[in-house]
Amino acid sequence: MAPASRSLAGLLVAALILAGGSAAAGHVALPAGARLHLAPDVSSPALTMVDDETLVELIERKEGWLLVRYDGFRGWVREGPPTPLVDVRGGRNVPKEWVSQDLIAHGRSLLRERGREVRLGERTLLTDVSDEVLLDDLAQAAAAAKVVFEKIWEMSRAVPPGSVVFLFASAETGREFAPVACGVAGPSGVRVAALSLSGEGKDQDRDRLLHQVGHLYARDLLGDGVPPWIEEGLATHFVTSARIAERRLFGKQQFSSKRTPSTTPSPSVPEILAAGVEIFGREPAAEALRREAVLFFRYLTEDSWKSFRAFKGFVRDHALSGAPLDTPALEEALRKDLPSIERRYLAAREGLR
Repeated sequence: MAPASRSLAGLLVAALILAGGSAAAGHVALPAGARLHLAPDVSSPALTMVDDETLVELIERKEGWLLVRYDGFRGWVREGPPTPLVDVRGGRNVPKEWVSQDLIAHGRSLLRERGREVRLGERTLLTDVSDEVLLDDLAQAAAAAKVVFEKIWEMSRAVPPGSVVFLFASAETGREFAPVACGVAGPSGVRVAALSLSGEGKDQDRDRLLHQVGHLYARDLLGDGVPPWIEEGLATHFVTSARIAERRLFGKQQFSSKRTPSTTPSPSVPEILAAGVEIFGREPAAEALRREAVLFFRYLTEDSWKSFRAFKGFVRDHALSGAPLDTPALEEALRKDLPSIERRYLAAREGLR
């Protein structure tokens, strides 16, 4: 919603309150962060989220839900203060202690006597995996992905000292190391990522390791304050870069990618942009948020060459000058307001699957 209309809505709400009324008949004031659903149920798909206190048309009331019309959307809003989507769809399962000052020492202790160090380009791979062919393949794939990634995004930066990737042979050990599914930030100045062998073959393990390296590289380029949805998107694009390099070398794609259908309703674009570290959790709500973030990132990079250049400029400006990576900056870069971006994304979304 434009600033002028927000101000007008706020003044109208204030005037009605001063006059002794709650709102005009057929209208209701929604707080910032109120979420519109397709049906009066928190498990139904989220359509959009109100970006500021707004007076909207009230169509119907039903058992604690309001059917309203907002900025071209018609949907149900739950009465009461807004609640984060991950809280109502599975809970926030990211403990505050997941970032530990002793993270690397803890990881080494889990590797026990089988642990060793392997060079992974400019990073250190700490692992208890003994498959030398696999480890060599992972190192080569990471190096090739970095070259293609930097060429596509026109960004590069030296890897800071102390960047570590843990690769555990056991999935149980990987879960014991960190309760999140993606890269973690370790002690000050150190970036840490972790994963375990999938048990689904070399290609899956290579994809997953490249994804984790992509997380670290996104933070190398954009800092630890990079919005999680952009970090997740860049990590996924790092895997794509390796596939591009593979095709150039061998003339065919040798990577596989499995997608598991989800029954969890999809978050809205405002929820993607506002997501914090909960996007990296393992619970169904976090997985749905992460999946939708990747789809939205793909839309911004595949919509058209012109759109991709604008989005790439948005990301590169931050890498070069520290410019903000927030919603207003994204709207300015794409020359569209968020509701317009969201409507176009929803129209194109099925084609991205």
